[in-house]
Amino acid sequence: MSRDVEVLAEPSDEPGLVDAWRALAEAQGNAFTTPEWYAAYARHYGHDAPPFVVRVRDADGTLAGLLPLCRSGRTVRFAGANVGDRFGPVAQPGREAEVARAAAGALGREAVVLHNVDAGAPWVAALGDGLRGRVSATRLRGGVLPYVPLTGHTWETFLGARSRNFRQQVRRKERALVEGQGAVYRATSSPDEVRRDVAEFFRLHAARWDDREGGSTITSPTVHAFHDDFAAAALARGWLRMTFLEISGEAVAALYAWRIGGRYAYFQAGFDPAWAERSVGLVLMAHTVREAIAEGADEYDLLLGDETYKARFATDEREVSTLVVAGALDPTRLLAQVDAGVRRATDGMSPEMRARLRDLAKPVIARMPGTRSR
Repeated sequence: MSRDVEVLAEPSDEPGLVDAWRALAEAQGNAFTTPEWYAAYARHYGHDAPPFVVRVRDADGTLAGLLPLCRSGRTVRFAGANVGDRFGPVAQPGREAEVARAAAGALGREAVVLHNVDAGAPWVAALGDGLRGRVSATRLRGGVLPYVPLTGHTWETFLGARSRNFRQQVRRKERALVEGQGAVYRATSSPDEVRRDVAEFFRLHAARWDDREGGSTITSPTVHAFHDDFAAAALARGWLRMTFLEISGEAVAALYAWRIGGRYAYFQAGFDPAWAERSVGLVLMAHTVREAIAEGADEYDLLLGDETYKARFATDEREVSTLVVAGALDPTRLLAQVDAGVRRATDGMSPEMRARLRDLAKPVIARMPGTRSR
């Protein structure tokens, strides 16, 4: 099939492309591949790893899809993969492999690092087929994205599918907060609120993680600035779902989410540890699930991570992998094989021993292909 494939450093320069790109990403329900995510990445991280788009059009000019990428040293990655949870081609339904193969032909001989892509996705092999030379994929690690299918559910049927203990806890704890403490829910609803509310979210998120092993991965000033930009863009598009549980005018819990297409996606949350025994985080998450059902969302996606609190809500999960696609003798692939071996060797170690080894190996880890610098 005849196609027009082009590498674009400034995708906004091509008339109509950003709107068509957004429509495809919305249809996929993926915030991490939207032009808004890409633009926020370009502003806050693009100076170190310049972004570009490989755009694929059919012969009649229709956008088949694109890959939003960046170049970091000898590797190509998805733009914004350092701060996002799930990536893949932005394409018309069923054409992901076709778009990946066509786009790969426009890339050079750099290694391609694929963070958190659907495990076993056919487009990964197609991308390898389209790259120049003999390449194969090395798996660095895997992960899961738990989710809750919501189609056909009411709030009562959702609760009815959970354990009796879960139902009782949600109802009793919410009643104690709302009726006993005067708690109210508030959603960010105007541009003037965004910067203040993002700061409040990060304050509560940091408080939640202060005393936990490993700490939060989203504490840097650059991450905060990134989300100032993306949250504002998400609000303008009608995607933002940033919700607070407030008592006497003070936020005691916050949840940062988006509704993209049919997917209501939970990104992160935080709460005041002084209210932990009242389960303010559980109550707020339950409220947002109820809101997602009321909106008619197809699913509530808990995104990357297998934390215990997610398991209380989720009934299904998607598997993702981080891969390096490169030639057999490519230095990045060889480094990836070392990286994967080290991860396997440390899997059985205690958290304290892993932390000690990470501290000793920081200069080496920083060069590993799977590292996500936030």
